[in-house]
Amino acid sequence: MRNIFTILTATMFAGAAFAETPAAPGPVLSGEVELTFKEDATTDKWGGAMGLDLGVDAGGLATVDLDFSATDGNAITLDNWTVGTTINTLAIAIGDDNGLMPGAEGEQTLAAPAMTESVVVSTGGASVAVGFTDWTTDITDVSNVQGAYTIDMNRFALTAAADYNMDSENTVIGAGVDGLDLGVASLGGAATYDMDAEIFGFEGVVTSGGVTAYLNGDNTDALQNIGGEYAVDVAGATFTAGANYNIDTEDFAPTATVGFSF
Repeated sequence: MRNIFTILTATMFAGAAFAETPAAPGPVLSGEVELTFKEDATTDKWGGAMGLDLGVDAGGLATVDLDFSATDGNAITLDNWTVGTTINTLAIAIGDDNGLMPGAEGEQTLAAPAMTESVVVSTGGASVAVGFTDWTTDITDVSNVQGAYTIDMNRFALTAAADYNMDSENTVIGAGVDGLDLGVASLGGAATYDMDAEIFGFEGVVTSGGVTAYLNGDNTDALQNIGGEYAVDVAGATFTAGANYNIDTEDFAPTATVGFSF
């Protein structure tokens, strides 16, 4: 694995150095300020929080994607990062946000195998990611391997994926559908199966206008959560109201957010 990683790294930076591409443009800064309000289930009172998200993106010989966040009174932290390049049709990237398993909206019942820092290689609709247990101490210690293949069906995209954990030897498989256009609404969703736990989780998502709604469950409890949100733009601000209702616990969790993007 050490030799494989060395070859991938050398190829990535050598390709970046010799690829015939235009001079790299300057970095692009984007961000969002959000005021979030939610109800405390124990006190039935509403509390607020201010959050800041910043994104730094640069392209050219190499691509850099940095995502920062901060809350009121706290320092800015780097949440996610990716550094990579593309050589002809082969894309190679190193970062901590390279998970390939399909996702949805609520995601309370989908299996979500953890993948921290990893190297991912993509070509066409196929991607393979190799995750590290602790890349700061040993880049030869592999935690898990993920693979995914996406087929663009014009009206929607279909993704199949799998995760294999090197330590537990457990396999999680998944599938996702995105953007099935029905005219008045768009359908999507995802499903996962954890082979060790023998749990099949699923979630369906419907989007129409500014409304997004979802429901999910698994093979032990077919309907567990119903939720959604409504978003509207007014004079440069985005107002979002949403809620999740847990059918089993009868817990209703509403939220409201005001966001300003730049």
